[in-house]
Amino acid sequence: MKKTTLSILCLAAISVLLIAGCTQTPVPQPTPTATTVPATQAPDTVKTADTALGRILADADGMTLYYFANDIPASGASTCYGQCEAAWPIFSVDTVTVSSPLLASDFSSITRTDGTKQTTYRGWPLYYWQADTKPGDVSGENVNKIWFVVKPDETVMIANQGTTGLFLTDTFGKTLYYFTSDTSGASACTNACLARWPAFNADMISAPSVLRPADFTKVTRADGVKQTAYMNRPLYYFVNDTKPGDTLGQGFNNVWYVANISGSVPVVTTVPTTVPTKVSTTSPASGGGGGGGGY
Repeated sequence: MKKTTLSILCLAAISVLLIAGCTQTPVPQPTPTATTVPATQAPDTVKTADTALGRILADADGMTLYYFANDIPASGASTCYGQCEAAWPIFSVDTVTVSSPLLASDFSSITRTDGTKQTTYRGWPLYYWQADTKPGDVSGENVNKIWFVVKPDETVMIANQGTTGLFLTDTFGKTLYYFTSDTSGASACTNACLARWPAFNADMISAPSVLRPADFTKVTRADGVKQTAYMNRPLYYFVNDTKPGDTLGQGFNNVWYVANISGSVPVVTTVPTTVPTKVSTTSPASGGGGGGGGY
């Protein structure tokens, strides 16, 4: 009798628990949230590297990149083939990926005569140097006086074309000029002259290692315009030069000349007509030319 009563009580308790469980409000469970997986960023195919020559452009492995002074930037062509190309292999990537401070818009590519692609920076075709064996090597700097490392912040570069010799350009290869009527550290080109020969000015000078930073100075002109000078010669553009590689101002009126890296310019001496005109050079400190004319 006691066992029967105990069984009845147990069944009753179980029934109560079951009923309570069925009528109890379910506890809401948190809704799982989707996990956002960050996209994998492609590694940089061009980057900057710190070397003995300062900060330069390098490939993804840190190998130094160079430019050729004989090339004309933005011309769509390279002048390095055959044995030159064997010594200076071209740099080429399908996609340029960079990080700040580099800009992808500064890079492009050209199609060489053999159909291969070559990457360019601000129009300059890019190369390796065969003698560089490890990241940071810069042994190609100034080879034959026409090969130079590429610096991301370069404001003055060196070109070599025709009979002009080595001369200064801006970062995009636009030719810079001297005016022989200028005196040391001062410009004689104003008004209509300045409109035809705009002053070149770079807030900061970054240039190939063969050019001494101390040779670049700042000129404050009489009209208040700031102008960069090299070896005390103010630097100018020529408005008739419409693209990199143009040197239409060379010898203009015998007073305008491309900015030779030596800092010297020809001086034409007038002599009797029966005697050939004699051409010599003058030091950067000499004036030369006829006053403020000749523009």
